[in-house]
Amino acid sequence: MSIKDTSLHQALDESGKPASPVLSPEVKNFLIDIDGTICEDVPNEEPERMKDCAHFPDALDICNKWYAEGHIITFFTSRTENLREITETWLKMKGFKYHGLLMNKPRGGNYHWIDNHLVKATRYEGKFTDLVKVSKTIEVFRD
Repeated sequence: MSIKDTSLHQALDESGKPASPVLSPEVKNFLIDIDGTICEDVPNEEPERMKDCAHFPDALDICNKWYAEGHIITFFTSRTENLREITETWLKMKGFKYHGLLMNKPRGGNYHWIDNHLVKATRYEGKFTDLVKVSKTIEVFRD
């Protein structure tokens, strides 16, 4: 286990002007979905299931490992703001360690993230493990 420097560092754009600050390169800023990723998939229309839904033990182990290593863990969800308290209570009850919780992610999947910072995407396919590097085809903006 190694605790990393999670403070933000000054960055400059191509012309030398201040830009949005950045984390140290060794720190990963994990954004992790909740429903269907760290627990069973519970729709907003059935909030009564959220307080008792089953978590995925491998997700708990890996997320807490990353937290202990000094990475930033932020959960994000399509659950609406009125479900924040039940979501926070569930995360605490199951033992998930995290830094932030973002509510109101757009519903429907098929996400395409556009950002001025490097973005790495990992699709959850049924099991949390340590990450490995592979090469894949990606979509980029044309020059």
